[in-house]
Amino acid sequence: MLKHTKNILRILFSIIIVLASSYIALKSIDFSKLWATMIHANYWWVLACIPIMIVSHWLRAVRWKTMLAPVVPNPSVKSMFSAIMIGYAVNNIIPKGGELLRPLVYSRRAKIPFSTVMGSMIVERFFLDAIMVLLLIAGVFVFQRSDIEHAFPWFSWGQMIMVMLMLLMIIILILIIAFFPTLTDTLLRLSIKPFSEKFYQKIHGITDTFEHGFEIIKNPSQYIRLLIESFAIWFSYLIPMWIMFYSFDLGPRFGLNFIDATFLFSVGTLSQFTPAPGGIGVYHSLIQTAMTSLYGISPEEALAYATLTHGLNLIVCFALGGAFFIYENRIQPLPHSSTDLDKELQS
Repeated sequence: MLKHTKNILRILFSIIIVLASSYIALKSIDFSKLWATMIHANYWWVLACIPIMIVSHWLRAVRWKTMLAPVVPNPSVKSMFSAIMIGYAVNNIIPKGGELLRPLVYSRRAKIPFSTVMGSMIVERFFLDAIMVLLLIAGVFVFQRSDIEHAFPWFSWGQMIMVMLMLLMIIILILIIAFFPTLTDTLLRLSIKPFSEKFYQKIHGITDTFEHGFEIIKNPSQYIRLLIESFAIWFSYLIPMWIMFYSFDLGPRFGLNFIDATFLFSVGTLSQFTPAPGGIGVYHSLIQTAMTSLYGISPEEALAYATLTHGLNLIVCFALGGAFFIYENRIQPLPHSSTDLDKELQS
């Protein structure tokens, strides 16, 4: 009953975030102008973004293969790509739900422990993605600080430093588990075992299997490859943001370039740290605020740009993720709700 109540509260909070941010984005909109802007957009440029988006997700699967290669014999990029797209599709419905379904799908296909796959995802998120995002945002903050302060006066270095410290603590914990298993066990015995033997055994088992997922950290020879693959992923994320300028002729009219696309991407990325499914509403309000405040673009054009950029990514994720979900579900039934997912993970 308590878990059911928590799920309801989580859903209600997500809905409130979506509604509040959507209101901010829509409150000053002339809907006839918004519709006209959407209708007159050049959709050839929009279509040109689709293969690039697909490639960016495929590259993520390629990098995941590099990460799991030390512990998984002949990892399949296709199976990883399937799991990634299913995870993205679910994330756009259930915030962070795909982060659990993705490793579950691949652990089934590869027949390896769920926690081993989850361990690789933890490394991916906190060593590769989070660091890249923070470096990107920090770089933008350094070189375009006046722009950020103008558009988002609530954003400060203090908040950035706090997030970096939290990330550093998580990275240190991962490194301890990866390189000092004896110390990890000692810490668990001192902090958990005196209070609950059962819980200690459970956590101890998880850290043991997580250690396999952290194996890539112990392979410095792969660091350069991971770095190159990470840059390729994030560069392919930036290209659609830049191409979409041409759909609305924003480049020639407002002088927007690839640097501006990088800035807007950094701003939009902040929406992924909220509980809004797929960043819906939050992404739109952030992008709209940045474009109207800094570039003098009308709220309608800014919202149209945000809607098409975000919406296209959702369509790609739902189309591919939905197709792979059907495919994987035919092989072995997948959880169809957060409750089913919780039950399977606990089994």
